[in-house]
Amino acid sequence: MTLKQNRVMPSYTSIYGTFILFFLLAISLLGCDLVQQLVPPDTPDSVTSVNIGFIYSPPDPGTTRNGAELAVALANEAGGVNGLPVELLIMDDQGDPAMGVQRAKQLIDAGALAIVGPDYSVIAVEVGAIAQQHGIPMVTTYPTNPNVTRNGNFSFMGAFIDPYQAGVMAHFAIQELDTTTAAVLTETGSSYSEGLSNTFIERFTALGGTIAARQFYETGTLDFTEQLTAIAAVDPPVNVIFLPGLGPEFPLAVKGAKSTEIGITATFLGGDGWDRPDLVEIGGTALERSFFANHFAANRPPDQLSEEAHQFIDAYTARFGIAPDGPAALGYDSTAIVIEAMRRAADLTPAAIRDQIEATQNYSGATILSHFDDNRHAIKGLIVNTVKDGEIQFHQALLP
Repeated sequence: MTLKQNRVMPSYTSIYGTFILFFLLAISLLGCDLVQQLVPPDTPDSVTSVNIGFIYSPPDPGTTRNGAELAVALANEAGGVNGLPVELLIMDDQGDPAMGVQRAKQLIDAGALAIVGPDYSVIAVEVGAIAQQHGIPMVTTYPTNPNVTRNGNFSFMGAFIDPYQAGVMAHFAIQELDTTTAAVLTETGSSYSEGLSNTFIERFTALGGTIAARQFYETGTLDFTEQLTAIAAVDPPVNVIFLPGLGPEFPLAVKGAKSTEIGITATFLGGDGWDRPDLVEIGGTALERSFFANHFAANRPPDQLSEEAHQFIDAYTARFGIAPDGPAALGYDSTAIVIEAMRRAADLTPAAIRDQIEATQNYSGATILSHFDDNRHAIKGLIVNTVKDGEIQFHQALLP
């Protein structure tokens, strides 16, 4: 059809076309009215949320999830992030680094602007590589191995690092327990146990102490007779045994050491891996007067708790029916630090959020964080707990 032919339309065609136009317009208006009746005005598509990914390892430590959920709930009660609700996208890594990587990718695909977790260093290193690749900030919960942040500037640690806690326990042995001889019992193949053991030996000897014996055990060990007999044979007897572990084996080792067959009377020291709900159940009375580094103590004297820590304990206990432990405090703080960074960010982009996480100073929540150092390690205080009267109790606090 030519342009000229298009302009010379019969009059009945114009009338018919006008009728069709009005008919379609009426149907369109009627359709819109039907859609408004069928679809409620507050549809999910009309709600915008700020998404935070969360990766954890149940059942142990497990309570990091409780802490993270509480932080989000309290943030939303206070208006969320700039009026937008915060949504926690929760993923279970099943304690497997490969699964952790898969979960991280799923969270990023789902629109997570930041990731909190994972709970273990070996998984966090792998997840950190994915976070760095996609430019998504990650703040870990429970990991304490300094290598967690090696992938780059998008990885942060919510917990203190292993060299710090091992150094504190070495100083505690020398200054608080007034000892100069120690033994070390290490879980082979565990970067956590090996790292803490090596730092403790280095710091203890630098302070004038002597490591009189060093023994090793494998994951899954149930009988520690060989290792404990070797330590008991040291003359003069050691006063302290440093035993950093994560699994259920180390309380069994303490129990075996205090048995009448072995008869070791030395004081046992450990790291934050001792913060287990089944610690006393496994080790029993043999654990009495042991000491270990930790991140948090809900039974700390009230006058030594910040107002924010009091609020955390009260809210956590009301929500979950139990007092919070160290992992719960770390899950709470790492999530809260991300939310506060989002509130301060000029825009809700991962890069802007990352910059505000790095700029965090003097954060006070369940724990107190001074700042992140150049390696994005948390510079924060440490709690020394003890086992007394069959319970984990607060002993002393050290500021950052």
